[in-house]
Amino acid sequence: MPTFDTGVSRYIIGIAEVKATFPVDLKGKPDVSCNQCKFFRRTAQLCGLNGEICEYPQKYIGTNCPLNFESEEIE
Repeated sequence: MPTFDTGVSRYIIGIAEVKATFPVDLKGKPDVSCNQCKFFRRTAQLCGLNGEICEYPQKYIGTNCPLNFESEEIE
């Protein structure tokens, strides 16, 4: 088992791919906002993926959102 008493020499990077879905109503209007994201921490108003504060999470996607959206346009 490694010990880190004298420090850390380097880090090994792990990368994860996640998927989040956002609802579209019957009239075709999407609700793409932090509030609809399964990674949004409501009590802390933070993104569960990057720990950043989500601005106006009921209406918008946070400026630091790490998600990349597919071809469908977001309004």
